[in-house]
Amino acid sequence: MTVETAPLGEVATIERATVQPDSIPDGETYVGLENITTEGSFSEVEKVAAGELKSGKFRFDDGHLLYGKLRPYLSKIAAPSFSGVCSTDILPLRAGPRVDRKYLLHFLRTPEMVGHASKLATGANLPRLSPKALAAFSIPLPPIEEQRRIAAVLDAADALRAKRRQAIAELDSLTQAIFIDMFAGRESAQVTMQEIAEFKYGTSEKSARSGVTTLRIPNVIAGQVDYDDVKRVPVSESDLERLKLDDGDVLFVRSNGNPDNVGRCAAFSRRIADRQGFTGPVVYASYLIRARLRRATVEPVFLTTFLNGVIGRRSLRAAAKTSAGQYNINTKGLGSIPIPLPPIGRQVVFRERATRVDQHRAAHEVQMGQLDQFFASLQQRAFRGEL
Repeated sequence: MTVETAPLGEVATIERATVQPDSIPDGETYVGLENITTEGSFSEVEKVAAGELKSGKFRFDDGHLLYGKLRPYLSKIAAPSFSGVCSTDILPLRAGPRVDRKYLLHFLRTPEMVGHASKLATGANLPRLSPKALAAFSIPLPPIEEQRRIAAVLDAADALRAKRRQAIAELDSLTQAIFIDMFAGRESAQVTMQEIAEFKYGTSEKSARSGVTTLRIPNVIAGQVDYDDVKRVPVSESDLERLKLDDGDVLFVRSNGNPDNVGRCAAFSRRIADRQGFTGPVVYASYLIRARLRRATVEPVFLTTFLNGVIGRRSLRAAAKTSAGQYNINTKGLGSIPIPLPPIGRQVVFRERATRVDQHRAAHEVQMGQLDQFFASLQQRAFRGEL
């Protein structure tokens, strides 16, 4: 059966009702791109004070979709259940009578449409999708009741993924809770990072089709090394020996436009790298700093949990410098950060407890991967008319 299609601009309206900053009242809800996750949900949306926003914004309500046009490959597309103002890098879309809002949301979030948007984006450093290009997207239009049925099925499947993500987030919080229970309020020795670690910058070689597995900024999440988007870099034998990561090495993000990301750190685990299929040597890129720890003194998981907590983050941010909107931390800044140093035996107990949490997390991630595959299959079938 042939399904009718129409350009998005014929079935939905891209509404860019600009609100000037002096017209934004106290207590208005504001959504920036950072408040829309790649999973299509909202994070840390806050109300702003009058005069806090310095430039014009777009008005939206709970009938819109919010479509992030900057770096469209991030798939920052969501359906708000509230009203407010948003960044002008977000386009509010209002579905017309021929298309269901949630159906349109799921269609725009398919990997095919995200990839299509990315190809049409212009701008080398800050690629943006133009409203004109978005309006030309071809939208399949089965009967409206069928659209609602498809949206309901995809909503239910996506809700299962959201619950699994929440379980993983709670396990991440559990590690911090165990840390606080074991170490907060207890007296311990104080040292600086330079007393317990040796620092080294990474390779500045460009990625290529072949070479050594190389970790970059996107691979260093708070407390975790993520292997979803790993590059390869040609490395000489001497550089390989110098840059090869050992089990327990801690990687720090040293440069970022967001001060909250500078100093973000994670410990490299040989076991986890092997489990992810990266069994050969692993090195790291120049925007990362490697800290090789004196293992008889400090456990990597103790250090990273402390530094990713409130006190550690505060120290890292204080040690960062800013230049032209970019925040940086160097080895001197890292070396100056004060670290509590409880007895190594107690750190080992914490490591064992954190490892058990990590094992549960790994099991959830396997199930998350299975749910993602199931959801992707549903998407494909849904928009091929096979659901």
